[in-house]
Amino acid sequence: MKLTPLALAVALFALPAYAQDEEGCPTDAEMVASMTLDELRQYEHSLQNPEMSFEEACKDATDKDEEEATGSRMHYCVKRTAIYSSANPETGTTESANVTLYDYVSVQQKGLRWNHRLRVVFEAVEGNAMAGLIVAPEIFCGSCTEKQQLEPQTLAGPGTYDFAVAMGFDTDDGRVEEEVQLVLSRFNTDQSLLQASAPSLRCDKISKKDSSGCRYSGYPAVFDVSLSDPETDESATHIKVAQEILPGMVGRWHEDAAIRGKALTRSRDSEVRKDNRKEAGRLCAARFPDLVGTGLNCDEYPFAATNQGASLVPEAAMSVKFIAGADNQKVGRRLGTFLCNNARVIDGEEFWVKVVD
Repeated sequence: MKLTPLALAVALFALPAYAQDEEGCPTDAEMVASMTLDELRQYEHSLQNPEMSFEEACKDATDKDEEEATGSRMHYCVKRTAIYSSANPETGTTESANVTLYDYVSVQQKGLRWNHRLRVVFEAVEGNAMAGLIVAPEIFCGSCTEKQQLEPQTLAGPGTYDFAVAMGFDTDDGRVEEEVQLVLSRFNTDQSLLQASAPSLRCDKISKKDSSGCRYSGYPAVFDVSLSDPETDESATHIKVAQEILPGMVGRWHEDAAIRGKALTRSRDSEVRKDNRKEAGRLCAARFPDLVGTGLNCDEYPFAATNQGASLVPEAAMSVKFIAGADNQKVGRRLGTFLCNNARVIDGEEFWVKVVD
């Protein structure tokens, strides 16, 4: 669905009160209604499936192990550096150059295809090391194609050279492993100078019915809720307090895994979510009887859409609070958008909640 700004506005005003499908995923109109104006602009842009630029994807890339590659659930960049050395039979000298390989991908919002891109930078050339040098990157991808040869380039001198090839996943659900090998050829001699491995890319059609997409599932899924947003501040305040007092600081995000809270896990089971909401409502009535019937909503944490919801854990592991209905429903829609569309969290997969100022 590609929405214009006018269609987005119409969707906002035509929105029903609050409804999700049986998996807890918001409709397209609901997803739009949960967004700020900035998010609306970003969403409309994302429907065009733009790729991140090299500068965006690789701005924090460092020459470390693949496990430390810069990235998110929708992109990554691996950087590799080496010295290319070549014996010139015509002069009897050894010529060299510094080589940097950037291996990067930005997946689309929807669909099972992506462009695998490489950037190769040659600098600090000694002698005539670039003359006649042929660069031929190769991509190995067992779940797409065994080997994809990118178009070789014969280089004329130092500088930056870009390569790209379209890739696609050949099954409905599963993981893609990609590896890159950079082959440099000169004087009929090949050097497999640099290699890089991409983070595991998971492609699925099960995070949301009738929707397909790929995400780098090795990167944590983190849902943000803001204390300064007047539309969500009540929920954010409740979540912040709940994460501090509940056992295991459940769901609390921190960059340092050692002090991160115990993860939440998504439930796509409609009966589980229904039972969680019912039990949360009972807890709200028992803990705050004077607020029953005042028009406020019962806000529960952990969320009903998780396996840590009220029907599945002891009462001491649940926090409930009456808050404004619009606030409660706004966060519910944003959570559904996050789980089903943005992060594509599948059933039973871990995620965290980050309360931001």
